[in-house]
Amino acid sequence: MSRITNIPKIFFSFLIASFLIWLLINLSKKYETKATYTLKFEGLSQDKIFQDKPSDKIDVQVKANGFKLFTSKFKSTEIVVSLDKVKKKNRTDYYVLPNLQKREIQNQLTSGVELIEVLKDTLHLKLGSLSVKKVPVVLAATINYKPGFGFSKMTISPDSIMISGPDLQLREIKEVKTEKVNFEDISEDIKKPLSIQLLEKYENMKYSNTSVNIEVAVDKYTEGTYDIPVEILNVPKGTTLNIYPKKVKVTYKVGLKNFNKISEDSFEVICDYKEMKVKGLTYLVPKFKSKPNLISSSRITPQKIDFLIHK
Repeated sequence: MSRITNIPKIFFSFLIASFLIWLLINLSKKYETKATYTLKFEGLSQDKIFQDKPSDKIDVQVKANGFKLFTSKFKSTEIVVSLDKVKKKNRTDYYVLPNLQKREIQNQLTSGVELIEVLKDTLHLKLGSLSVKKVPVVLAATINYKPGFGFSKMTISPDSIMISGPDLQLREIKEVKTEKVNFEDISEDIKKPLSIQLLEKYENMKYSNTSVNIEVAVDKYTEGTYDIPVEILNVPKGTTLNIYPKKVKVTYKVGLKNFNKISEDSFEVICDYKEMKVKGLTYLVPKFKSKPNLISSSRITPQKIDFLIHK
């Protein structure tokens, strides 16, 4: 039969008491260790702005007893570093020496925690001048019309916005786009506010507008045709060309509202003799030299012009 040994409760009491005494002795000792705090910058001049997001952590060497170090683990201490005396390295690179601000940093630490040094003796920053730039707004929507309908006129209001931010970043920005949206089976005018796609790559940008209004006039489309004379370019001196046909048929689609605004004079068709020779063709290819913006599509018939040379 196995023997069961009963351990007196007083033994556990002495064991717990001994552990607490040991813990108190060790927590009362002083230790030197590394601590990481949240970093914040203040005092940046009004004509400067961060070009890139600066570091938000700072490592320091501190000394304190175990009680202070233990309790400081549960406190969210923020270290503020002043940029009043930020130093310039070149056009955009700046730096600050936090160890020159040890007294100010010490005052921000928990009482009883002694600052030995900031482990990273140089904090590098990219700063730029605050500038403003006007950029166009581009519609990022896809519009699909019902058969027989099409685009007549589109307006974006405002058609451009002001962006402020670091000058070097602004140089890279050529435009801003609206939110992406699809319009399907459209047969009526569209009037809708659209948000602007904020440039996530650049965190410090400010926008004069974060949305625009778009208006798309939709019209029923019809087809028109004209016989347009062909002009020949780059014919060598002393050479006469006799082409056939002398006119081509231009077929186009346009909204009913703009149908009467299109005339024969709205189109110019050319053939380039030099291009024909370079490509080694035996015929001329008619192309549009100009055509109205009001039309949605156009084509030329025929696509080949025969010719005879008279010297």
